[in-house]
Amino acid sequence: MVYLNHAAVAPLSFRVRDAVDRYQTRRALKGIEPYPWIMKTVQETRDMLAKMINAPAEQIAFVLNTSDGLNVLAQGIDWQPGDRILLNDLEFPANVYPFLNLRRRGVEVDILQTRDGKVTTDEIAQNLTEKTKLVSLSHVQFATGGKADLAAIGKLCRERNILFAVDAIQSLPHTQIDVERDCVDFLSCGSHKWMMSAEGAAFIYVGNRALERIHQASIGWTSVENPFDFTFRPDELRAGAARFENGTMNFTGITALNASLKFFYEFGLREMERAVLDLTNYLIDRLDRRGVEIITPKDAREHSGIVSFNFADAEKVFERLEKQNIIISLRQGRLRAAPHFYNTEDEMRKLVVGLFE
Repeated sequence: MVYLNHAAVAPLSFRVRDAVDRYQTRRALKGIEPYPWIMKTVQETRDMLAKMINAPAEQIAFVLNTSDGLNVLAQGIDWQPGDRILLNDLEFPANVYPFLNLRRRGVEVDILQTRDGKVTTDEIAQNLTEKTKLVSLSHVQFATGGKADLAAIGKLCRERNILFAVDAIQSLPHTQIDVERDCVDFLSCGSHKWMMSAEGAAFIYVGNRALERIHQASIGWTSVENPFDFTFRPDELRAGAARFENGTMNFTGITALNASLKFFYEFGLREMERAVLDLTNYLIDRLDRRGVEIITPKDAREHSGIVSFNFADAEKVFERLEKQNIIISLRQGRLRAAPHFYNTEDEMRKLVVGLFE
């Protein structure tokens, strides 16, 4: 199989599979109650995620998925009627519905109309108002592969005292994010795509500016300090982002993510980024030579792991490739390839040949 669909769901490496097997086996035998021994893995995973985005570990919390994480932000802000949120028309629904849901509270959601498959700093600046309280943006757009300039957009938002939230599910771990440099206040990222881990495990980063403005919309028994005390102390919330972990977490999913992250760090995150970009740039070049209309922005600085393009009889071509065990995506009538660091140039050639058979 030539698997080039990591922007949808990634395969599990044998390392991840084996780590989950060990966890489940221990749970089935003497380690039936996982809390005494699994929290070391939880903290280790939290530390690796924090290092990946240059954040303090105490500002990382585990949630179920990207939407679940964004709802922590959407439901936690003390919105006032007339407050505005700026989104754009390229977003995946996970980064839209949590905010559209706020319309019932009088919040206005502005949808920026983009051009050329990307979101620019200038376009965002032109669409901000005095009432804009939040800009939420995917670092990499799922349908086009366009990568936003987080540092420029984050600086713009910080200068205007606007919270800046980032959906990172299409960029981490192969595209660098530095939450300090990029002035990111909130970030949410699931782990079943480029993280090559399990469904139902995700994380959020909550910066100090966001933490100051978020009121606990939901609370559970592990949201408080010393949760095993079991007395009622709802005002004693845990410090940092961990207060948003409301109960027993997906330990199986976190175990999977832990194994995957260790694999990534062994390979090297910057080396991974270079490998992914080499493959996508190779594909863009080969398609461009053949006269294919490429949707992904032309500027290499805006490239990521996703290459989106128009192709005649796209649905039939997609089905033909699938029969040849070349797996890509069909999205909104377009074809989308998403190679990861372990894919090869030879596999990209097979895709190009398969397209034009």
